[in-house]
Amino acid sequence: MISDLQKFLLEKPEISLTNEQIKNINAARRVVLDVIEKNKTVYGINTGFGKLSHIKIDKKDLQKLQENLLRSHACGVDKPVDTEIVSLVMYLKVKNLSNGNSGCSIEVVNKIIELLNKEIFPKIPRRGSVGASGDLAPLAHMSLPLIGEGEVFYQGKFVNASELVRDGVYQPVELGPKDGLSLINGTQYSTALLCHGILKARKILSLAEVAVSMSIEADMATDVPFREEIHKVRKQVGQQRVAKNIRNLLKFSEITKSHKNCEKVQDPYCYRCTPQVLGMVRDTLDFVEQIAEREIDAVTDNPLVFPEENNIFSGGNFHAEPIAMAADYLSIALTECGNISERRIANLTDTTMSGLPPFLVESSGINSGFMIAHVTAAALTAENRTMANPASVETVSTSANQEDHVSMAPNAGLKLLRIINNLKKIIWIEMMAAAQGIDFRRPLKSGIGVQLGYEKVRESVKFLDQDRIMYHDIEQSEKILSDNKFFENLKKIMNNK
Repeated sequence: MISDLQKFLLEKPEISLTNEQIKNINAARRVVLDVIEKNKTVYGINTGFGKLSHIKIDKKDLQKLQENLLRSHACGVDKPVDTEIVSLVMYLKVKNLSNGNSGCSIEVVNKIIELLNKEIFPKIPRRGSVGASGDLAPLAHMSLPLIGEGEVFYQGKFVNASELVRDGVYQPVELGPKDGLSLINGTQYSTALLCHGILKARKILSLAEVAVSMSIEADMATDVPFREEIHKVRKQVGQQRVAKNIRNLLKFSEITKSHKNCEKVQDPYCYRCTPQVLGMVRDTLDFVEQIAEREIDAVTDNPLVFPEENNIFSGGNFHAEPIAMAADYLSIALTECGNISERRIANLTDTTMSGLPPFLVESSGINSGFMIAHVTAAALTAENRTMANPASVETVSTSANQEDHVSMAPNAGLKLLRIINNLKKIIWIEMMAAAQGIDFRRPLKSGIGVQLGYEKVRESVKFLDQDRIMYHDIEQSEKILSDNKFFENLKKIMNNK
């Protein structure tokens, strides 16, 4: 479950195998060893890989075969992914192998667990996988330290794994039949990227609801479009939830009450259609979570071992199409979240729309106020639109046309994380602009949820009375997702009936 991954990242508990998992791993291993004993020919156990699967490997070379697999496939490029993502990859790989359908040795699984518990994180370059046959390059980089090779992040710096072996921090494991293939064949890298994105998207979506509630007050928009009756007849689940959340965030707002009889007839769509837009984003996130949770518990390497049948079958569970399409779908949804946020920033900074000082600053002209903060939000929004183009419709034939249709799930996952990082800044700029607008509406009091968001902004961003260097203020967005207490308080307010 996604919630288990979140708990794992927050609490960093020691990982161990259950008796049932040990039993499953050993049962599958016996089937693999039986193949070797009887000199049968089975793909990945005593053959070459991909286009070289027709070449049978001598029994004396099987360890070398598996070690060479890790070395030859470690072809990743670009900056390494964060250790949080690496730890998710390792955690997911342990779950995959412990189902007992991979046939790897228990020593290999325990070695991953040992490195994870000692916070020895393999260096995984972020690019180089097409998402079939599994995440070969990233998982090869993850696996090299198990045999004492490659690089790891340990105690605050990158070091060669061989140095830790030399210093007695851990001892490498010897690979047996199918061990290397079990390690690198699977969707754990793509799944880790998606899950990491989901965990961030959960918080950002709640933050977006705070931002729109703040903007409603700052722009003196009406709260009528969020009435329960309107959304009940549409019957869309996410839409009803967003409307309820906004109602709760605006509860006890003196600002919204103060202009109930004003001359405005209707507000722009970016206010009154927010439940319809963000509601679909929420529904998309729920759908994508279901796909991810299935993959968390899945077995995705090849070939697969079925101890109860004493058989081994080759298939295509390594193909990460479900993850690729889910990541693309979520990317599209979150891009829309940024699109509508940017429109509210535009409204707030436009004095003809909001009635607030031009660009939200007194003495405009000599002061530009939020003019270029909005431009930054517009640039990030446009970049997200470009990246929202799906990666999953791209495919490049590899391995001499043996692996001729691939998912590009890692590309989809990496794009998703970039979109999320941009979106976090867009939402934060809206919150800053809305907080500025709310200050012009004082002494009227804000709704309870709006006040929480306002105070969060004012913790690090002071009122803009005259121009200053604003990128320092925008950079405060980097801290927002790590404030778990803020999100706990937010959840309490939103969950009120």
